[in-house]
Amino acid sequence: MKFSQMHLGLNSVVFIAIICLFASSGLARETYSSFATRMVAQAQTEHDIRADLEVELLRLANAYRTSQNLPSLRANTTNQVAARAHAMDMMMGNFMGHVASTGHDFDSRMRALKPGVMVLPAMAENAARVSRPGTVDKGMAASLFQQWVKSPPHRHALLSRDYISAATGVVSKGGVLYADMIFMGPEVITNMLQGVVPSLY
Repeated sequence: MKFSQMHLGLNSVVFIAIICLFASSGLARETYSSFATRMVAQAQTEHDIRADLEVELLRLANAYRTSQNLPSLRANTTNQVAARAHAMDMMMGNFMGHVASTGHDFDSRMRALKPGVMVLPAMAENAARVSRPGTVDKGMAASLFQQWVKSPPHRHALLSRDYISAATGVVSKGGVLYADMIFMGPEVITNMLQGVVPSLY
């Protein structure tokens, strides 16, 4: 075998080894979009997505807004994957907050789930959990909602005129309820080309 052929063969072996190392080391990490889809699928098969309490939390939010002479929020089904995924992520990781277990904050999560959108609308997120003995029901959802009402930044999101819709994700495990509500304003119209770009998240 000539030296050049042997050298080429060694290069191929090294290249394959690097690819294997890259994949096995976790450097070829999952995008947040794939992670969110996996979280929702897992919630649907292993845990309880509480669609009834998602509706109830939006009802409570709109009743609260009406009491303050504000227009109601419409249900935003487009962002429901984002809301359910974060609720599930918090439950699985036993944490509360706006940074996912993947390290993505709210803004980067939303951008990952909206590839090609140049400018995001006004948006905010409320997250909470509540636990108590007994049945996970509307009463528990009302207790969770009161956490938002009593917290100034969460209350501000509930009562902001900047938002016209909300997506709600609710999951439960045992006597614990996790909820995530994402508020969105009107879509931003720009004169930029809205080409689809690969997600980097």
